[in-house]
Amino acid sequence: MQSNFPRYFVDVILPLALPKTYTYYLTEEQFIKLRPGHRVTVSFGKEKIYTAIVKKTHNKIPKVYEPKPIHTILDEIPIVTETQLNFWEWLSTYYMCSEGEILKASIPSALLLESKTVIEKCGITKEQLNSLTDLEFLVYEGLQKQNLTLLEISKITDLKKVLPLVMNLINKKVAVIKQRVDEKFKSKKERVVQLSSTYQKDKNLEKLFSDLNRAPKQKAVILALVDNSKNLSSWVKVSTLKEIANISSGPIKYLIDKDILNERYVEINRNLIRKKKYENVVKKLSSFQKSAFKELNHQLLNRDVVLLEGVTASGKTEVYISLIEKHINQGKQILYLVPEISLTSQIVTRLESRFGDKVIVYHSRFSIHERTEVWRQVLNDSKGLIIVGARSSILLPFKNLSLVIVDEEHENSYKQIDPAPRYQARDSIIYLANKVKAKVVLGSATPSIETTENVQNKKYGYVKLTQRYGGVSLPKIELINLKQSYKKKKMKGMFSDSLISSIQETLNLNKQVILFQNRRGYAPFLECVSCGHSPQCVQCDVSLTYHQISNQLKCHYCGYSIPMPNQCNSCGMLTLNTKGVGTQQIENQINEFFPEIKVGRMDWDSTRGKWDFDKIIESFEKEEVQILVGTQMVVKGLDFKNVLLVGVINADHILNSPDFRSHERSYQMLCQVAGRAGRSDQKGKVMIQTYDPENLTLKQVIENDYEGLFNIEKKERIQYHYPPYYRMIKITFKSRQFDIINKSSNWFLNVLKQSYNGTVLGPTFPAVSRVRNFYNKELLVKVDSNLKPSSLKILLKKIYRSFQSISTFRNVRVNFDVDPY
Repeated sequence: MQSNFPRYFVDVILPLALPKTYTYYLTEEQFIKLRPGHRVTVSFGKEKIYTAIVKKTHNKIPKVYEPKPIHTILDEIPIVTETQLNFWEWLSTYYMCSEGEILKASIPSALLLESKTVIEKCGITKEQLNSLTDLEFLVYEGLQKQNLTLLEISKITDLKKVLPLVMNLINKKVAVIKQRVDEKFKSKKERVVQLSSTYQKDKNLEKLFSDLNRAPKQKAVILALVDNSKNLSSWVKVSTLKEIANISSGPIKYLIDKDILNERYVEINRNLIRKKKYENVVKKLSSFQKSAFKELNHQLLNRDVVLLEGVTASGKTEVYISLIEKHINQGKQILYLVPEISLTSQIVTRLESRFGDKVIVYHSRFSIHERTEVWRQVLNDSKGLIIVGARSSILLPFKNLSLVIVDEEHENSYKQIDPAPRYQARDSIIYLANKVKAKVVLGSATPSIETTENVQNKKYGYVKLTQRYGGVSLPKIELINLKQSYKKKKMKGMFSDSLISSIQETLNLNKQVILFQNRRGYAPFLECVSCGHSPQCVQCDVSLTYHQISNQLKCHYCGYSIPMPNQCNSCGMLTLNTKGVGTQQIENQINEFFPEIKVGRMDWDSTRGKWDFDKIIESFEKEEVQILVGTQMVVKGLDFKNVLLVGVINADHILNSPDFRSHERSYQMLCQVAGRAGRSDQKGKVMIQTYDPENLTLKQVIENDYEGLFNIEKKERIQYHYPPYYRMIKITFKSRQFDIINKSSNWFLNVLKQSYNGTVLGPTFPAVSRVRNFYNKELLVKVDSNLKPSSLKILLKKIYRSFQSISTFRNVRVNFDVDPY
């Protein structure tokens, strides 16, 4: 390495799955300016440019490689806080992933600039020009106007593979390859106008009105401008003028062209909350809520984490709001975590009616530009903000976080499955809150076994709400034996006669109904009655689901779809029949039984748009929809005052899940479903259709016996070494080759067993063994030996490094999932 090499260096995190940071050199000026959390652009690999985050600056020269210079510094102030960088490091270590993967998951992609390969022309001679083929000349002509990307060259030449053509141009020294870095974030701008300074004087304004007597639309614009301005020099939105004056853009354009109006564009925030008309109603806390609120504050003095357990409709949200009010008045930041995007609509409306524009929302349905605006707002407006968001919101750059509310803390939606980082948002935010001295309130009517265990061990505080708001009793739960109903021919489609009768009675009372079926689509699969063939996905080992609205068969794993066939692809017979029931089929059957009733559906297919959740929920709240059919989206904490009946079409799909958590999750889901009924003035009713009415979990749901569930689960999990009493790490192997997936997983298992004497299950194929043409095989490692979890993770990473060095396994992907539940 050169002796006169600069002595200023920076370690950066790249947005790639790399095991470490990389070092670049700095000028003295850059060294003075840069701080941890700054964005810089750096070249990595074959001259590709990435946006990286500064982790630290130092004076230590790398020993293995000669560092490159950074390209540019993108920020005046860091966009990532030091607390975040420390949090990333913890997430990386605990969840066995790279900091680059966390960076990519955290920062909105609009802030991560990447270079784009472009082709640029060179100055050439006549001889070079004459040597060009027709296609090469066509590209060269295009380069005269602007630099071109490979995609643009493909469109010009109508060729799919353009790289050989481009390489010929480069070899002939007609063109060169360059890297261009484009800014992804685009701010939203709005056009505003102002009265020209000439007409801001009263005399000139009077003359203007006189001159515009023959142009009434232009005069209306000026009148609207004057009426809506604080003074004659104010700027007013063009959209406002058009609405007030009831005119098109033409008259405004004419006034601008005549220099009567000045125009400019101003940057505005995007609409991140769907605006509604609401009343600022401050609900008085009941005596039970007041008591819980008082106890919660007392517990938070001595505990960092407190569980607020309250039966469904007990008014936990109002207790949260009272707690938020206390912290917001101190100018603090509050994070309100919800498990599903669908919950944000109602929560945001209630919070916004109380706290106005202090409420902001963050979730994955927003565009990259909207997420960027929220990121900057949280970073810059450190005082008095309430952030409502799904699990990804824990990765925002908080500067003044004081309170975290984790609503429905038991929900498995808080666990990120793919891609990395595979974090548990509830557990991760508890760690972060501890580091920034913030308090955490976990709320649920059906707490997770983990949280209850922490309460019993006195690790968490505990407050309980035992009564529903307004004194309304819990709904009556009735089980319907599907076996007997089918035997006695008391079924209409998927509905028993008693459920149909109850729906009719509820509608006669002008009350609403929710029907729950945890399968979307029309039918889970299609089957030929003659030969038994069922259409399968070509990329995944799973049957295609029939969607009636689009008349397609779709794969719910990879998105592959085909038109609904008229005959069997195997035997050619016209004997195709749907099997099983999805939400679309339930909706159709209900429309047949109650043709005069408006039916709505809420599942993944009906809520693809940004505001689709809000629109469906709003129409149900306004009673425009009388019956709402949905998947688990409809059961997670939503508050509908007029719902009297909830029907579960088939509980057995939930009860018979092949998972050590199936009893716990079945209990939670069915209790939550039941909790949607009778939330205001009347006792609700819940009807659960099942083939197994003697099921122990169903009895626990009917008796609201959480304690009984917990005691049974605790005993079994200790006996069979399951969480929360034993930790687990799942290792997933993915390969396109069947034989390689077997060899690689067996090799990993054999090496692991040489150093680890704890329980290792597998390798086994999961229920769906092939997804997107990749075979999957899994190892489940239980942390039940003397080896500490941290030591086991180090061992697994060491084995993985050896695994990567074997050429046969080079194309095998390996994912580590810590706490895979």
